[in-house]
Amino acid sequence: HDPNPRDRHGKETKTTWLPPSVVIEDVFPYDIERYDLRRAIIQMLSQCDSNIIGEFQSDRLEDLQVPPSSVWRAVNGGRVEDAQKYLSNAVATNEQFLNAFDSFVQEVVLPYLKQRLVAAGAGDETEPITFYYQRPPTLRLQPGPGWAKVKPHRDSEYGHQNGELNFWVPLTDRSRTGVDLFCEKQNDFHPIPAKIGEGIAFHGSSVRHYVDANGTEQTRVSLDFRIGVQGYFDPYWQMKGTTDAMDAAKSNFERDVCVVGCNGIEQHALSRCHVCKDEMRIEVIT
Repeated sequence: HDPNPRDRHGKETKTTWLPPSVVIEDVFPYDIERYDLRRAIIQMLSQCDSNIIGEFQSDRLEDLQVPPSSVWRAVNGGRVEDAQKYLSNAVATNEQFLNAFDSFVQEVVLPYLKQRLVAAGAGDETEPITFYYQRPPTLRLQPGPGWAKVKPHRDSEYGHQNGELNFWVPLTDRSRTGVDLFCEKQNDFHPIPAKIGEGIAFHGSSVRHYVDANGTEQTRVSLDFRIGVQGYFDPYWQMKGTTDAMDAAKSNFERDVCVVGCNGIEQHALSRCHVCKDEMRIEVIT
């Protein structure tokens, strides 16, 4: 990772670092029967307008067929901007999905992160730690076949702090979509294989990362979100020059990448990303 990650203006963020052992990438398991995020998302998407979100060809997330117009920008004759708003609202207002997500974060991810902090000497099992987590998470739909991908980047370029940890949760079978999260290590990118029932923790603020193109006929689906840790994360910090404008978010849409959930719904957001307006808005003490 970059020990001095910089923002998009080339300046160091000067925010507090998480302990060194905590920023190391890691893959952790969870019980897919108890935390059935796939089912919650299928039910949510099934309630959406099929002319915008598409239709399922089976009961598998991979078999969601997204209309071509929903992945092309308006300038190219599509309506991806309208699809962005529609799907963002669906994610932010679906209580069944949000309840499933809250349970997953509070019962799986936060205890996992607390264990890593305790092991690093940054906490005690008997003492509470305050976490801030992004809600709603970002839901990403990547229908194929396509060639586009988001370029390698560090989240510090878009206003995120060193006191946050990223979580990437694949919800489709990588053997069917051929899509992985790639992270940089020693100037070389490597995939982090994670199957359904596993999540990836990595330090996106300092580590360049990207997801490769989906060359299959299947649709790739994943969730990602960030968690800030009290003492390392400043809930009121914001990179200079960031605004609430959504124009920058549109750059996340490529031929085969549909990014959902970056809607900046709450105007009193605590930590905001310039590009996608991800927000840390739920405070939990555990």
